[in-house]
Amino acid sequence: MSDPIFVPAGIRPSDEQQTIQTTRARHLLIEANAGAAKTTTLALRIAQALHRGASPQMILALTYTAPAVQALQAQLRLIGVPAAQIAALRIHTFESFSAELLLALEGPGALQLASLEQIRPYLLRAIERAQSWPDERYPEEMAVTASSEALVEGLLQSFAVLKGGLGVEQRLGDVGLSPEMAEELGCDYFTLRVRGAFEAIRRGGHPDHPAFRFDGDACYDLARALLAEEGLATGEHSPLALGLALIVVDEMHDTNRAMFTVLKALLQHNSRAAFVGVGDRDQVIHSQAGAEAGFMREHFEQEIGQPMRLPLTASHRFGATLAQAAGLLACKPYLAAGLRATEICLLPADSHRLQAQLIARIAQEHLAQSGLQDLRLLLRRPSQSVLIERELLKLGIAYDAQGLRPFLQRREVLLVRGLQAFCSNDFSGFPDKAQRAQVLEAMMLFCGAWIDSTELRHVDAVTAQRRAIEEAASPVDGMHDFIANQVLRTASDFARPRLHAAMELLRAGGLSTFARGFMQALDPAGLARAVLVRREDITQVRDNIAQLVQVVLAEDTSVADGFQMLHALALVQSRVRGKSRVTLSSIEAAKGLEFDHVLIPHLSRGEFVGEAGAAESRNLLYVAMTRARQRLTLAFNPQAPSRFLLDAGLLPGP
Repeated sequence: MSDPIFVPAGIRPSDEQQTIQTTRARHLLIEANAGAAKTTTLALRIAQALHRGASPQMILALTYTAPAVQALQAQLRLIGVPAAQIAALRIHTFESFSAELLLALEGPGALQLASLEQIRPYLLRAIERAQSWPDERYPEEMAVTASSEALVEGLLQSFAVLKGGLGVEQRLGDVGLSPEMAEELGCDYFTLRVRGAFEAIRRGGHPDHPAFRFDGDACYDLARALLAEEGLATGEHSPLALGLALIVVDEMHDTNRAMFTVLKALLQHNSRAAFVGVGDRDQVIHSQAGAEAGFMREHFEQEIGQPMRLPLTASHRFGATLAQAAGLLACKPYLAAGLRATEICLLPADSHRLQAQLIARIAQEHLAQSGLQDLRLLLRRPSQSVLIERELLKLGIAYDAQGLRPFLQRREVLLVRGLQAFCSNDFSGFPDKAQRAQVLEAMMLFCGAWIDSTELRHVDAVTAQRRAIEEAASPVDGMHDFIANQVLRTASDFARPRLHAAMELLRAGGLSTFARGFMQALDPAGLARAVLVRREDITQVRDNIAQLVQVVLAEDTSVADGFQMLHALALVQSRVRGKSRVTLSSIEAAKGLEFDHVLIPHLSRGEFVGEAGAAESRNLLYVAMTRARQRLTLAFNPQAPSRFLLDAGLLPGP
């Protein structure tokens, strides 16, 4: 007798979706393409289990983010699953599921922190504790001169990757922390040491539960406890033995080692449960917290078992032309499910400046029409936005930024603008008190400077800097004395000669000498390396200042005129605030989203690359291209196009 088939309302499933909906298998992995209705297909699989008689409490759905939880609930409603059943289903992020389980194990008491402001004091204490450790074996590795406040965000991002990958737990064993271990884990020793101090503070010495948790800590704590078998009963008494009939995971390509550890334990303790995971291995990119494509391939086969694999190839987001290009780029079958047509436009430009001008005109034309709503410019690196932003601002085009700061607000750009203003004794380019404060903060950071004031001797360094900058930024003429008496006078021995060499070139004012010598004189990578801990941040500082130099040189008059132009652009930017249909974005920030028109610049040879290698760059381009619904524009140098354009069949081969 055949199974009863759930018939959805509102949609007509494809043959691939119906196969996934009805297939019975212990372990089923869905190899899905971008835009192929992964979440809808998973909703059909859940609805089929309910239709077969499973109670909602016997079904557990796990996702990577809270919006993904809401998206799955929305698709269940769309296909006609009753509201009461949806409410009774266990639909969680890995983090919320882990937190719920830990609450049952530990009882109340662990404080849940939700914001950067809440976690900051604990991290500042960890930095202080790590830098004052009396028996430090590598004191030279701990000599970071930046203020602790400046390190907070970078450290938290590094912690997320380390915790998600369980890298320290898998490598530590009986061996202590070392610079060599840090190198293996892709971070620096300072980060590892601060993380150890932070975890000691977070755990608070309590034997049963930590003092507090931040985002990602619940899944990490549960995975760590499972690895160590800390207080977790086995067999039918395990808190993971939930009597589940079906476990599903959406966006499985975002799974990291901590999540996978929890998933393995769930499958071990619910031996009668079927498993369905859906994901796109070509969407694994480095910004996720330790995500690995292997959790849908070799790790699953080696640690869980051999799964049945089914494809989900047909995109509902874009048309056949883009589906063909995405399939060629990713080397896999790709179809278009509907009649939507997606136009692919090639934008050749033989210089970065011309490319930026053409992109600005496209943005202007986009705003003049009403058929396409969103124009999203997706960038491989933040520094690639500098020339584009310059041209957008020259045309008075308002734009938003996602996953990156507008270039005039980046700390390293404020540093150089502040140095030039000091050299010319003209601070009129910073008419707003908040802007002046940001400039002074940036200069303090990169100069490794500290506040030397008898009036503020009684307060801590962070408070002293905040009060001193607030006082200096109030009048326009307060900046000069602050830079002379605080920034330059207390600058580190490493920064001081570089600052003076750079200021000599700024005072000279000649474009040719500025072009030849400024980057070497200032040594932005060296300055950044002395005060920042993440490699990506250091690289971005160097690249952003290099692009800033190009913007100044493009004025083709004098250094002073180039910086006056920057001040004028900053004024334009302050006047065109507000929601815009044009957005500059990192590719990472656009992951999981879709837009009417996507424009990807800098697709020339050697430009769409990163430190992690060609495979990651290919995945990033795949993610970027597959965000488009109606139009995709690709900008490149026709004399040296990226190999990826050839691989995607968008340009003829040599």
